[in-house]
Amino acid sequence: MQGKHQPYPTICIFGGVKHGKTALATVILEVVQYIGATEITHTQFQQMDPVNFRITEQLSTFFRVAKFETSGKHYKLIDGESHVDLIKAIIGGLPEIQAAILVVSINEGITKEITEQIQLANKIGIRTIFPFLNEVDIADPELIGMCQDETEELLTKYGYTGEKKPLTIIGNIASALKYKGKDLGATDWQPIVDLIFSLAQHTPIPILSSKLPLIAPISRVLEEEKGVTTIQGKKLQGQLAIGQNVDIVGKGDRIRTRCVGYDQTRIQIDAEPGWITVGQIVSSPKQIRSYHQFRAAIYLTPVEESGIHIPIVGNDKPEIYLWTTDVNGHITLPSSTAIVNPGEHAIVLVELEIPMAMQVGTKFEIKKTKQLIGMGIVIEIVS
Repeated sequence: MQGKHQPYPTICIFGGVKHGKTALATVILEVVQYIGATEITHTQFQQMDPVNFRITEQLSTFFRVAKFETSGKHYKLIDGESHVDLIKAIIGGLPEIQAAILVVSINEGITKEITEQIQLANKIGIRTIFPFLNEVDIADPELIGMCQDETEELLTKYGYTGEKKPLTIIGNIASALKYKGKDLGATDWQPIVDLIFSLAQHTPIPILSSKLPLIAPISRVLEEEKGVTTIQGKKLQGQLAIGQNVDIVGKGDRIRTRCVGYDQTRIQIDAEPGWITVGQIVSSPKQIRSYHQFRAAIYLTPVEESGIHIPIVGNDKPEIYLWTTDVNGHITLPSSTAIVNPGEHAIVLVELEIPMAMQVGTKFEIKKTKQLIGMGIVIEIVS
């Protein structure tokens, strides 16, 4: 389907409980078979084997994933079992999401879960939302108009506006699933076809990781000699070559230096003994800085996943695992929130004991008593 160097935009399906998220994913893939191609051999999306995305080996969540192609463009479609799965997808369980399809039942309207999803999508920078209003055949015109206004109001509130935003599509997912023909112009399938072509027109294309500024977290200092320090570090993005100027950032420092040796697991830096430590990163010059404070969206894993019930309370002091090291942190909850229990999420203020390299979108883990209890993503740097 696609050359390995061309990135797939990732599209997640949002929506309320039983609003038709998985059914819409299923029918999208059915229709795509007649206007493009998919990488699955069966059409029932709900039968696909789950794909496990991990922040660490201890913290996992399951989603269904399908890749498909239409109009010469390629996509990765993500569907979660529940609202909690979607929250985990948004905060940290998946690769960067470029866009989301929002499924809203006309009879139910905007729910608390939908509002939370759109709010978080805005916070972490998901760029495009495709609204799809479902169950049109059992809703009267007045109710359709009310739902459309309500959806538009929510998206406008969180910044999804502008002349180039996707149009709201109205259709019936159940009828589309029942349709057994192959006519793309059939009434049952037309809204799905419209949605697929809207995806082709409005989905942002992700930037290749190789085109982004260099980030290589330092996981181990292997050898220190006069003038050269050898480190172990996995390049997450960007390019690195011998002779390239780099910064060593984190723990309050910025060391301007250069790379003098490089292979897949080892990087040699022009640096004296004691200059470089675990938890810093190798980066492109002047591209990333160290900070003490940031706001983050956090999610605490339920007991079934973490094996322990540890909440976050007001003025809590957990450890923040950032890049490759633990840092003492201080979490301040919103004034309206007294406690965040396992399985819940919140927007919080985090202050680190020492400044660490970070930017909006940096992911981290939360620990208490050395136990991994949750995950988070930086949504705002606080100067």
